[in-house]
Amino acid sequence: MKIIILSIHIFFLFNIFLNSKEIIIADISDNKIDIDVGFKGAKLLFFGVIDNQGDIVVSVTGPRKAVKVRKKEKKMGLWINSDLKVFYDVPTYYYVASTKPLNELNADQALLVNQVGIKNIRFEGAEEKEEKERDFWKSGIINTMIKSKRYFSEEGYINISDKRLFKTELNFSAELTDGEYLVNTLLIKNGNVIAARRSFINVSKSGYGEKIYKMAMENSFLYGLMSVLFAMIFGFTVHETIRRVNA
Repeated sequence: MKIIILSIHIFFLFNIFLNSKEIIIADISDNKIDIDVGFKGAKLLFFGVIDNQGDIVVSVTGPRKAVKVRKKEKKMGLWINSDLKVFYDVPTYYYVASTKPLNELNADQALLVNQVGIKNIRFEGAEEKEEKERDFWKSGIINTMIKSKRYFSEEGYINISDKRLFKTELNFSAELTDGEYLVNTLLIKNGNVIAARRSFINVSKSGYGEKIYKMAMENSFLYGLMSVLFAMIFGFTVHETIRRVNA
């Protein structure tokens, strides 16, 4: 069934391509991801057509938010927070795929301008710091994001067939935040971007997870009260179970 749907999509895109001045067309198997209680990640098929030979790079960027970073130092045998910086416009998610490794594209300037590759992501904040020290803080954010599986340090692979059709899988871990995700597609040739395409994926909570989230946001007092109540009931139940087992 998936093969049939993919074939229909490709046929549709190819017809548009033949009657269009665009030199790159792309689409996603699904532009919506629902996060429920048992969400363990998702994989979406990304495919399209190009009119000119070159290398294709696809980057997925999650909603940008402010991030607080604390620097710890050891003083008198204790680790304490010695400094705090706030960075803005930090992507909550980042993934990139390409037809070949980014360092083999010979397009460093184009990748830098378009923020392709983890090292090229730009953050705002801590401008008063020297570049070397600011990069240290930025590296801390990136390493944390990689450990929490929000950033992928390894690049995905894009397959091209017949020199025109391309496809890849966009990987999403379970650590997603809701919001709009940008999917930028670049066609690079001789170190320059000769075509670009932007798509969107909407990520939203669903089911019980959505209801709990809305309650926490809209009525924090009631949410806190219910949390305490459930904790008390759970604690009492565990205590009674252990007491009866040991009786």
